[in-house]
Amino acid sequence: MTGRNVASTALKAREFPILVALAAVVVTTGLVNPTFASSEGISAILIESSVIGLLAASQSMLIIMRQIDLSVGSTTGLVAFLVGQNAAANIGVPFTISVVVGMAVGFAVGIVNGFFIAYLGLPSLVVTIAMLYVVRGVFSQLAGGETITADQVPAPLVELGSGSIFGVPYLFVCALIGAISVTLLLRYSRWGRDLYAIGSNPEAALRVGIPVARRTFVAFALSGIFTGVAGLLLLGRFSFADATSGLGIELYVIAACVIGGVAIAGGVGTAMGALIGAVLLQTITFALGALGVSQFWQQAVAGALLVLAITFDRVVAVRSARRVVRQVEVLA
Repeated sequence: MTGRNVASTALKAREFPILVALAAVVVTTGLVNPTFASSEGISAILIESSVIGLLAASQSMLIIMRQIDLSVGSTTGLVAFLVGQNAAANIGVPFTISVVVGMAVGFAVGIVNGFFIAYLGLPSLVVTIAMLYVVRGVFSQLAGGETITADQVPAPLVELGSGSIFGVPYLFVCALIGAISVTLLLRYSRWGRDLYAIGSNPEAALRVGIPVARRTFVAFALSGIFTGVAGLLLLGRFSFADATSGLGIELYVIAACVIGGVAIAGGVGTAMGALIGAVLLQTITFALGALGVSQFWQQAVAGALLVLAITFDRVVAVRSARRVVRQVEVLA
């Protein structure tokens, strides 16, 4: 089965139930608490889903090829802080400079991760956990007790964080554009189809001539650029940044990917599924809050949902394997 066919199958088998679950949560909670399903309530959910959704969309590229990046939270926070700090120290400098700074920082972290993983063969889990601490340590040293406040944030980012188009927040539009871009790249480019092949069977991918190391390196570098953009969105969202910015969001990013149908074992999933997973995760959190459920139980439910998503992924994988075996037996 080609990477394109895998992506199409994933879209049908995995994303539709997620959309159904999302609609069910919104409708059910809206009947109990009408404010939840109001335009303001939906807008709040989309805003809160944006940063995690964009990160999940880019993370899907890595998980599809059996890799992972746990440094995205620290990097996102560092980008948010540095962009705000740079804007405050260079008043009058064009906003595009801030954008370049953010993307450059994310790209730098991405290529370092990619080098150690792709060319030195180190496990991505180990490398990116180490990078998480390195970036967080550098971040804490640079930030100290400094806080970036709203008056230091570039005006375009403030507008990005608070504006909307046709009722859809700009932040979510950015996340949606990012997810669509990654989806098209994965589905219609040879590079993207190679990622599915690598995730399905790395050894076979090498044997057929796919440059696994180069694909891996580029995927981490590209994911780093998306992480830089996510840092800009984070700063725009809160108009605030300090040494704790982005802390812990990497876990929600991974959860969003898995809930969105991206197989943790690799080879299956889409960036759009990851974005939908982020929206579903945030919707459930808001729904529990609207129903008066304590924050402890909100986290417990999110964890349970992640376990269910992994279980569903395993069941689908086992059924697919059995179907292949039966087809081989019939042909034999």
